[in-house]
Amino acid sequence: MLFALTTAALLSQFPIDANPAAFETLETSKGFTVSGRAVPASPYREYRVETRTPHAVNDLCVAIFEWATGGVDLPGVVASKVLASGENERVIYAQLSFPIVSKRDYTLSVKREWLAEGRCRIRFRSTTDGAPPTPSGFVRMEKLWGEWDLVTEPSGGTRLTHTLFSDPAGSVPSFLVHGDQKASTRDSVTRGLEKTRVYVEKKSLQR
Repeated sequence: MLFALTTAALLSQFPIDANPAAFETLETSKGFTVSGRAVPASPYREYRVETRTPHAVNDLCVAIFEWATGGVDLPGVVASKVLASGENERVIYAQLSFPIVSKRDYTLSVKREWLAEGRCRIRFRSTTDGAPPTPSGFVRMEKLWGEWDLVTEPSGGTRLTHTLFSDPAGSVPSFLVHGDQKASTRDSVTRGLEKTRVYVEKKSLQR
């Protein structure tokens, strides 16, 4: 119960909701629309990727939640551990390694919400609750958040919106990471769709 209350309190004042800046379309290609917007008091931008997929909301919500919280199959992640787990809420710890810059780590609170018939949202945000000490040689990322918003389309399929903000912390020039952050947001959508495809195929074989 304490875990649930802590996660709900953490996500109740969400940075995405509090940001008054509008998203600006940066590119549209192969069914993906990529947008960005400024984040107050930060040199980094928040990125959003929108697309449509024939997969159902329920399949997407299950597959993406399990993939995003269940292991190391995420860009740059070299180690991952689930610190707390519930049906729709998890806290995970991860370590990342990228070329040139120091290794990073973070602790993330993730909550899945079934908002209404035909809509699911997965929100995540960095947290210090239950976070292990930062290992020697690592820099802790304390400003990381985002969401997956999945809405059933009247004509069939799902409108998928993925939003992500990450501050790498430490001494990393902002011009080195902007392109990588935008590409990472789009790559996450591609991976999420692929995980959903595999999940649907496995489910169909079990019937």
